[in-house]
Amino acid sequence: MNKFRSFFSLNPYYFAGLLLFFAVGFFFLWFYPKSEGFLFLNAHHGKFPDNFFIYFTNLGDGFFTVAIILLLLITRRFFFAWQILTAFLISGLLVQILKNLIYSPRPKEFFKLKEHIYLIEGVTHTGSSSFPSGHAASAFALATLLALFAKNKKIGCLYLLAAALVGYSRIYLSQHFPLDVMAGALIGVFVALLVYFFFKTKSHRFGKKAERNAIIPGG
Repeated sequence: MNKFRSFFSLNPYYFAGLLLFFAVGFFFLWFYPKSEGFLFLNAHHGKFPDNFFIYFTNLGDGFFTVAIILLLLITRRFFFAWQILTAFLISGLLVQILKNLIYSPRPKEFFKLKEHIYLIEGVTHTGSSSFPSGHAASAFALATLLALFAKNKKIGCLYLLAAALVGYSRIYLSQHFPLDVMAGALIGVFVALLVYFFFKTKSHRFGKKAERNAIIPGG
């Protein structure tokens, strides 16, 4: 119990929200089968959310994470940059391994001869494997590390909200099923925590000054 409290205290706002996110998510998966759950979440659209999610989903793209890493390197926050890079590479590798091991067609292919799903013109629907969501894994890995290193812990709620919206955008854009997103989120959080504690135990190699500099002052 003491270890759990110590872990939770790293950012109580973020981890409380994260527990709620997973509780609601897995409750949803328990009561809604794969296709029904997707159709329920994919049924609500409009011009503004179309435009919003087309661009917002890119926060879970590898290019966005790389841009964050480069920014951290430029500002000499090396200790933090290496953690994000490590988490990004490991989570991406795990996602690709699972995609190649598990046959899971994307919604566009899954519903090809079944129910109509909402497809946005101009949005690419590529790839044959849906499980798990790489965007969700990247977004939650990044959000978790940002929350852990934020000086203002309350901003962790914003990081969590951004990651959750990236996850939802994958369903909205008919790229993934809810299960894909939840699995990707779990991978991202799990890998981020492993990387964080690994670097924490090895922090003497980087120096305490480097560790302190990793903290985001305004975050």
